[in-house]
Amino acid sequence: MQLRAFSAPVNSEARLDPSSAQLMFHQSLAQAQSRVLNVWEASTIQRRSKAMQELDTWLQQLPAAWGKTLMTCTPADLVVYLESHWLSQHAGTTLPNGCTIASPSGVNQCLSSCSTGFELLGRVGDWNPLDSSGNPVDSSLVAQYRKGYRLEAWRSGYLEGSAVPMQAEKLYLLVDYLDHLVSGLPAGMPQLLLERDIVLILLMWETPMRGNNCGRLTWSDFFLTTGQQAPYPLLGAAAGTALLVQPNGTKTVKGERSGPFTLTLTDDPQHSCLARLLKFLQLRYPDGHLSDTYLFSPQTANQRAFHDVPLSSSALGKRLQKHLCDAELYAGESNHGFRRGQIQSMVASGMDRPAISQATQIKTLSVIDIYADLTRHIPRFERLQKRAASEL
Repeated sequence: MQLRAFSAPVNSEARLDPSSAQLMFHQSLAQAQSRVLNVWEASTIQRRSKAMQELDTWLQQLPAAWGKTLMTCTPADLVVYLESHWLSQHAGTTLPNGCTIASPSGVNQCLSSCSTGFELLGRVGDWNPLDSSGNPVDSSLVAQYRKGYRLEAWRSGYLEGSAVPMQAEKLYLLVDYLDHLVSGLPAGMPQLLLERDIVLILLMWETPMRGNNCGRLTWSDFFLTTGQQAPYPLLGAAAGTALLVQPNGTKTVKGERSGPFTLTLTDDPQHSCLARLLKFLQLRYPDGHLSDTYLFSPQTANQRAFHDVPLSSSALGKRLQKHLCDAELYAGESNHGFRRGQIQSMVASGMDRPAISQATQIKTLSVIDIYADLTRHIPRFERLQKRAASEL
């Protein structure tokens, strides 16, 4: 009955001939594939293709009787590939003992690229050794190998380059630059996106929350200083008004709310996270009704509205880098650089480690020392500067 209701009247004269239908499918699928590729940055596509081609080249060197291809290789094949070929070909990190190794982050990137590559080939899901189905990267063997390689590198003296710290002066210059862009835009999505980004930039600075936690915030994560759920709209907000932010689940606090972080409305509303948050919500919800769950959602595919899902840390990082580059302020900063910059600012202001630990909810004092190190990021900074100079 339902099928009959959906069926259109039969029109045999409108039926395409086989050659026309085949041409239509060929052209439309090609166009659809180009749209699918828009999901990833061009550099990501290139990196993934290079990783898969390198693996395929190695597989083709094996005896043909083994039948090893991208569609049949196993987790064991992947770790043999890494040990016998990839690590030696991509060794570029020198350890204190003089040995040169491939960095653990490079291994992670290779495996991540291959994992997505296998998914695009239809090899999806966790690896099942019983029928050799699933994604070979998503296996316990590869996961343990990845962890073991990282631990071995650390024991040999390997240290990842730390994030380039954000500086307060640069942060406010960036906000001023984005405000200038906003002032030239009519009401609509481009304006809302910039307002959203300004809130997130200030939020990462005024709290030690990671980008992932910022992108997942809902209004239910905001509380009055009395501990009650913050009402919306927040009427009568003036300089000195404060809200507590307690994200539900973080990297260090699982399955419950973290301790509170305080956002205070200052007498400089342009550079106050709470002031910019209230402004953004007023622009996004002019009727005063928060009709979506997540406050900082990404755009929908057609870029005409917000998609009510969390904003990923990587998406936020790309927006941050784009804005810094456009403003000619970029020097390698990332989301994580806000945490380093904030802690270094606290140290410069005279706060001691226990006070910083309480403010940032970082329990291990030695971790605070790492964040406070003013020189730890320099090797990374120099690499980025050299890369930028080579691209000029």
